[in-house]
Amino acid sequence: MGGEHSSYDEAVQSRRGFAEFRDGFDEARRAYLIGRAVRERRIALGLTQAELATRAGMTQSALSRLEGGGSVPTIPVLDRLASAMGTELTVAFEPTAA
Repeated sequence: MGGEHSSYDEAVQSRRGFAEFRDGFDEARRAYLIGRAVRERRIALGLTQAELATRAGMTQSALSRLEGGGSVPTIPVLDRLASAMGTELTVAFEPTAA
């Protein structure tokens, strides 16, 4: 195979202007932030992934994926998790930074 390969950074840089890239990045960022919030609350409560998953009616592997930012949870899943952690789910719309 011939040809030159660009570095990852070069490939990313060349795609940053595309809407699809930004949309995918934004979705991944949201998934990560939601997962981090769930994980931090779970740890603060002293629960294992298996314990929280059971309380929320999901598998431990699904919770692991969610906490790792590998999936974007639905509102019903977030509501079950909130209930299982003794919290209330709040969804808010915030103005974006200019």
